[in-house]
Amino acid sequence: MGVLESIIEAINFIDGLVWGLPAIIILAGTGLSIAILGRLFQITKFKAVLKNMLYKGTGGKGEVSPFATWAAVMGATVGVGNIAGVSTAVHLGGAGALFWMWVCAILGMGTKAIEATLGAWSRRITPDGKVEGGTPYYIRLVPTVGPALAVLFSIFAFIAAYGIGNTVQANNVALGVEYIAKAYGFDVFQARLIAGILIFIFTAIVVLGGVRRIADVSNFLVPFMATWYIVAALVIWIKYSSNLPLAFSEIFTYAFTPQAAAGGLSGWLVYSAIRYGFARGLFSNEAGLGSAPNMYAYMTVDHPGRVGLYGVFEVFMDTIVVCSMTGIVDIVTRVYIERPDLSGAQLAMEAFYRAYGIWAPIVLGLALALFAFTTLLTWEWYGEVNWIYFWSKTLKLPEKPMRLIWRFMWVIPIIPAAIAETYMFEVFWNFADMANGLMAIPNLIAVAYFAPVGIGLIRDFLRSGKI
Repeated sequence: MGVLESIIEAINFIDGLVWGLPAIIILAGTGLSIAILGRLFQITKFKAVLKNMLYKGTGGKGEVSPFATWAAVMGATVGVGNIAGVSTAVHLGGAGALFWMWVCAILGMGTKAIEATLGAWSRRITPDGKVEGGTPYYIRLVPTVGPALAVLFSIFAFIAAYGIGNTVQANNVALGVEYIAKAYGFDVFQARLIAGILIFIFTAIVVLGGVRRIADVSNFLVPFMATWYIVAALVIWIKYSSNLPLAFSEIFTYAFTPQAAAGGLSGWLVYSAIRYGFARGLFSNEAGLGSAPNMYAYMTVDHPGRVGLYGVFEVFMDTIVVCSMTGIVDIVTRVYIERPDLSGAQLAMEAFYRAYGIWAPIVLGLALALFAFTTLLTWEWYGEVNWIYFWSKTLKLPEKPMRLIWRFMWVIPIIPAAIAETYMFEVFWNFADMANGLMAIPNLIAVAYFAPVGIGLIRDFLRSGKI
């Protein structure tokens, strides 16, 4: 067995461990516990969540405006996972996977709220107005084991940044470009190479400007890209409206019973629906990973509990809204049954092609490019925060050169990932799943420990009358 094969086998083995039934139980259990302790505040206080989105940062401290911070986080969560990840879940888990993605989202809305609140609660504002904060800063406050868990998290996080935030995004955009190239008769390799180079250039230009430039670009791009994709998907829902009752029937029915497949295929098991619904749902909304607090800590805000409501709305928009667009498009067009040879971005592209014909590559290709680009930007910052925590805050190496080293290292894998062979597609997904699962372990320990603190801060904010 060669070195590459050994690495792939190791990734698959670890991925299977961290995303087995125990991991699903832990994630669901944490979210369920928060929902019970918080009396399902993510649902009962949703009107306050919506009203809170109008906050302008009045009376607050931080580095980035509230909406720009939220847009940057949305730029990370609304990524290729909302298209390729959801389509992969439906491909591997059947229609029932979408139901479990919704369950993941409802529970994740509470988990993300606590994470975001803790990110703002544990940060430090320096005398010159700079923020020092992020996920490791609240993990390290856990008694006895906190400092060690924070170091572990920081290592897992900057490694994971190369999976969920870098190689997966670049590779799936290239796959979408490949589909476009084949449709219009262009050279596939050249198309993927050009895509990789363009992503490389634009990402480098933005990330060199730091967190404020990332937030400013996200503030401009995220509302446009979300609207573009939602409208494009709704057009397909309308065109295939006769299949909508069947689609929702399959989603709810096959969440609890095995689903047979057409053409003699083996079909889908309930465990597969749960497994891939939760895995891809978490891959998309990142609730429990501890990624978003690395940006929420920088929000200009007057109360930590306010930040938690932004976390609720983030997961709602990402999974309940945007992921549903893709999943239902895959189901109503019947491509998930009729094209079992396709997965990920290519499956979604086939669904859009059935509705938009020759315009499909433009409609979906633009969405893929924007989703991936904004994810690359914000995940660069997530990785940078944890890179600095490990090398500068823990090992005391000088901060400025370590930031430059990280930013240079960050952009290097983009082009190789874009031109990687198609069979590497599943490897990238499995690597990202593995790294995400490893991140979640120390973070969930801290979230579970500090859940009463987070819920208390959210309740205090809701009682304060500041909305």
